[in-house]
Amino acid sequence: MEQRSHFSIFEANSIFLILAGIFLTVGAYFQSKEVLSGLLITEYGIIFVPILLYALVTKKDLRGVFRVKKIPLKQCLKIVAIAILLLPTVAIVNMIAILLIELFSDAIVLDIPTATNGVEYLGLMFIISITAGICEETFFRGMVLDAYETELGRKWGAIFSGFLFAIFHFNPQNFFGPLVLGIMFSYLVQLTGSIFAGILAHATNNGIAVSLGFWANLVSDEADMMASGGQLYDSIGLLIGMIVGYGVLALGFAIVIKGLLKSLRKDYATFEIGDSIEVNTKRYDIIDMEAEKLIIKAENSEELLTTDLERLSKVGISHEYKLWDKRPLKLPIGAMVPVMIAAVAYGYIFYLAYLRA
Repeated sequence: MEQRSHFSIFEANSIFLILAGIFLTVGAYFQSKEVLSGLLITEYGIIFVPILLYALVTKKDLRGVFRVKKIPLKQCLKIVAIAILLLPTVAIVNMIAILLIELFSDAIVLDIPTATNGVEYLGLMFIISITAGICEETFFRGMVLDAYETELGRKWGAIFSGFLFAIFHFNPQNFFGPLVLGIMFSYLVQLTGSIFAGILAHATNNGIAVSLGFWANLVSDEADMMASGGQLYDSIGLLIGMIVGYGVLALGFAIVIKGLLKSLRKDYATFEIGDSIEVNTKRYDIIDMEAEKLIIKAENSEELLTTDLERLSKVGISHEYKLWDKRPLKLPIGAMVPVMIAAVAYGYIFYLAYLRA
């Protein structure tokens, strides 16, 4: 049997379907018994360990698939800022989903664990922020992104990584938020070449949610700050008003996010074979890449040269690139069958929760 150094789409989708099934049954069972220990079992036992074991058994290129690469502190701060500034956008898209549901049914008040003291807060930060960041990013920005990116290119890899990430939550009220976050996390991982970018952004997003819940418990005696008589919002008008308010905030933050991403692109010059660069007015074509090394060839010359990003940054480089190319989508239909099955299951869950009388 031929072994691949990267995941195939069929492999990733099949593992996704299997783990989704275990998540909805075994994971749900343990979480119903005790939420926090159930989350630990789900994250490590159902997601993290099986994926790593499969990657080891099938001899994947672990460094290539999971992009194990350090990120300097300066870039870490930019990634954290982006994750924070995305919060209004995430709130908007989730509220839009709730608005659509409210037009035809009733949104559901979810029982989300929140901390009431310092010990509980640290525990939730470890489980919901750090653990979820590590385990889920290994799954979606490791295995899933690697598979789709390898076969379909960076753009479609990021989009499908976000899409499967959103489905895996199996919560229609919280579909569009993970979709937006998943795509952004993928972009950051692709831009930096490191899965730690996704882990850091993911942990930041979840950590803020945990912190807000803790703060809410400190300033109020109410068990659920948003619930009122079993409803998330008092009226559709209030919901629309909040969407508009958050929308104004999100537009302002989007300008800052754009600037931070531009800054990160300068920090991480991303290349692909076939790209051209200009050094001291001389043009070179990238012929091959080996780890952090670039094999380049000057125009009108057959001589191959080896360089790296550090050396190029010192001599000055002119390089206009787009991280995502315009490659058209050509899905391998057979490989998508497991995802179609998961999508049908998602639709059935939606029907049971909101449409069945």
